Amino acid sequence: MALRSGINADVPMALRRKVRKVLNHRVTEALVALLIIVSVVLVLAEAWLQRTDPLYWQIRRANDVITLVFVIELFIRYYAERRKERFFRKCWYDILAVLPVFRAVRFLRVLRLLRLYRLGIIATRRLRRFSSAFRVVRVEYVIVGLTILTVVLMGAMSMRVVEGRFNADFATLDQSLWFAVMTLIAAEPVGGAPVTPMGRVVTLAMMLSGLTVFAVFTGTVSAVMIETLRKVRLHGMELDDLYEHVIICGWNQAGPLVVRELMNDARYDHFVIITENEAIENDPVVQEFPDQILTLVGDYTRIDCLKEAGVERAGVALLLADSTMEERSTQDRDARTVLAAMLIEKLNADIYTTVQLLNRDNEASLRRVGVEEIIVSEEYVGNIMATVTRNRGIVSMLDELLTTAYGHQFYRCAIPSEMIGMHIGDAISHLKKEYDATLLAVDLQNGPRINSVKVNPPTDLVLEETHFVYIAAPKPID
Repeated sequence: MALRSGINADVPMALRRKVRKVLNHRVTEALVALLIIVSVVLVLAEAWLQRTDPLYWQIRRANDVITLVFVIELFIRYYAERRKERFFRKCWYDILAVLPVFRAVRFLRVLRLLRLYRLGIIATRRLRRFSSAFRVVRVEYVIVGLTILTVVLMGAMSMRVVEGRFNADFATLDQSLWFAVMTLIAAEPVGGAPVTPMGRVVTLAMMLSGLTVFAVFTGTVSAVMIETLRKVRLHGMELDDLYEHVIICGWNQAGPLVVRELMNDARYDHFVIITENEAIENDPVVQEFPDQILTLVGDYTRIDCLKEAGVERAGVALLLADSTMEERSTQDRDARTVLAAMLIEKLNADIYTTVQLLNRDNEASLRRVGVEEIIVSEEYVGNIMATVTRNRGIVSMLDELLTTAYGHQFYRCAIPSEMIGMHIGDAISHLKKEYDATLLAVDLQNGPRINSVKVNPPTDLVLEETHFVYIAAPKPID
């Protein structure tokens, strides 16, 4: 019995889910939008025509039929909604718009214009999905525009209904429209004077609406302008002008530090940061260097986004473990990093790619596609913590060597001509005497990259022209 009861309880839930899916389908929304347009046109036509016109009653009946369709739709939405209070919160204007279907409140047929709000929301949502050109349109702006349009149309229709039979200034809908527009703008009656008590009430409501709408409009425009001016930064460059630049895919707390450190190297002067988070524009490092950093809001796992950032002309690619989308797991973040690295290497085989991973399991895949450097950040933190514990006081040395802000740093340099053919023993003293540099390792460049570096090389090793040396020094050697 309990099992049968549970099955019976699941049936309505499944049915509600299917109904919600149908109601939110793009075809359903398109039909609803079409009905709203037809309804608004019929409402205006009904107000335009005289009652003696044969078309008047046909239009009125057609409007009633459409209103009945919306009533049925609202009942269906109410049934499908799991939280009934949310239904009333979302559909209150639709409920007001269908009230004129009852003869006791026929005088409220002007409320049918409230459906314009729903039309605007549907159109904005669908157009933003259809084309990126509409993604800059925010719902707030649409609502402000629809509020102005609705107030004008409702005011004009109301004046036409309550004043049209008694006042020649409102005998036609176009006269009432002109009165509504001018009254809304001037906040006083312009183009006519109401003579009925209800007409005065409507006029007063339009005047107050004009003041309110003007305040909302001004506030919205001001907010848009402030936001736009805050985002507008004068660049001395454009994406198409960049060459040998640095592309940073993803963003996390290490991002600003990486950029600041690279800026201390004259080889890296222009950066393009790709992330899905629009708040990147507000990052202090982006605001501080507007002429050197460009931001691109997009998905860096897409080829078109990488091409827009100029990956085919870039010299360096840095892929950070993106943390801007908190809902993504560690595996998802690494998977996106690996996919982006593969696309970058495919688009530009000569680019120097450095990848930050959270799990070393993906290292082999990256090595196969030609990624030069792979950093597993958590492993490095663990190794440093252990090394610092074993060798007390080493932190101050690492602080100096790992930053370009002061003191000595790590450098990878070509072998100076006078050192070609030297043994390591002689090269160590030569580097210290001539360049104030300490030799740490030699890159032999004669095998797989991961095995080509010899740390603390043997003294009998002879330096060749193809070798590179890793040193700790105040500046690179010439």
